[in-house]
Amino acid sequence: MDIFMGIILALLGIVVATSGLRVFFFMLPIVGFVAGFFAGATIITNWFGDGFLSTMTGWVVGFVLGVLFSIISYLWWYVGALLSAGAAGALLLSGLFSAFGVSSGILLTSFAIVGAVLFFVAALVLNLPVFIVLVNTAIIGAYMVVAGALLVFNRADLDEMGYGVAVAAVRDSWFWWLVLVAVAAVGIGAQMRMVNSIKLPEDRWVKAEPV
Repeated sequence: MDIFMGIILALLGIVVATSGLRVFFFMLPIVGFVAGFFAGATIITNWFGDGFLSTMTGWVVGFVLGVLFSIISYLWWYVGALLSAGAAGALLLSGLFSAFGVSSGILLTSFAIVGAVLFFVAALVLNLPVFIVLVNTAIIGAYMVVAGALLVFNRADLDEMGYGVAVAAVRDSWFWWLVLVAVAAVGIGAQMRMVNSIKLPEDRWVKAEPV
């Protein structure tokens, strides 16, 4: 199961990191679902202390929150862009504090929430939707690649993903952080060549459809 999930995550991550702008509107509901699912499942894990996705409650709450995020991302594409920024912020801040020795699930979740809010607000204030999409899809795609690699090479188990891919990567080796940075950099470079050929809707509060 872990190897299968790892292969899917890695392949999907490569597509998201290098072609985020091109597949963004198609991916928005999927990204929304994944973000909501992991957020809901992680909340249940931290509240009850069970393993990630080890109880039916975690699956149900994750699925419901995932569907909600997916619908919102489909109805208003810019909300999906902001959610992707929030997801990137959560991964980065939880990973940063894990690197400095924080191991409490409650604390890491709190830092993840702070990171999500900071990136969400920054994306809203900066008001540069193309670059918000570009950078955050590259970061999220890189995390997906690392998560997939960790699962495929048995460097982490699925239940470790509850506190974030960044945490699992730090606990394993700094090598995976270098891989993450490299994939994100390649993704940003690849997408920068697409900027002039991609046009986003002027109205940000419409369905997830390219113009």
